[in-house]
Amino acid sequence: MSGVPGTEIERSNYTLETLYEHQEHDFVVDTIPHVIAWVPSRDVAPDPQPFMFHMDVASPGGTEPRSMEIALAWNMEALERHDVDLSAKVARLRSGRSVDRERVTENAAYGLALVAISVLMPGRRVITICKGEAPDFLLDATPGALRGVEVAGRSSGGLPALRSIRLEKGPRLVARRDIAEVHISLWCAAPRVSELYQVKP
Repeated sequence: MSGVPGTEIERSNYTLETLYEHQEHDFVVDTIPHVIAWVPSRDVAPDPQPFMFHMDVASPGGTEPRSMEIALAWNMEALERHDVDLSAKVARLRSGRSVDRERVTENAAYGLALVAISVLMPGRRVITICKGEAPDFLLDATPGALRGVEVAGRSSGGLPALRSIRLEKGPRLVARRDIAEVHISLWCAAPRVSELYQVKP
């Protein structure tokens, strides 16, 4: 993780229930069960909230990435006001009794990317999800000038795994003439690290 030894790292506290205010309900309600099933470790003793993600945030130009922490927490009672079946969905995902079992990491990364957008791009909202092409989330669907966020997650591997994804995806996104702005939001559960890179413009 980047940063100068001995300096205080910026921290952003965020609750999942706030996501319903910042992003569209349909995207939030579909991803929150996966986030809750994926983020805590699977150790015998569950980790206490908040769950800390160390994040590097960078823009083009070769400047040193900014290091920060996202402290993620949630209140099940508050979340269940938006989704009464949330606890049951989470239990099924954790037990593997769901057809979405193989997509927990992917969908959790989508939910966490919504968090990153809300924290680091305040006021911007995902308006649609692209099917079968990048970027995954569109913030602006203007033809020929798309603005969005490409998302990926890994259960393990840390920053090396995330950086390999970025190095693979970044050049392809930059080469797309129909994209005016694009970020890559990457998440790893063990260890809990993340990257948000603006690769274009």
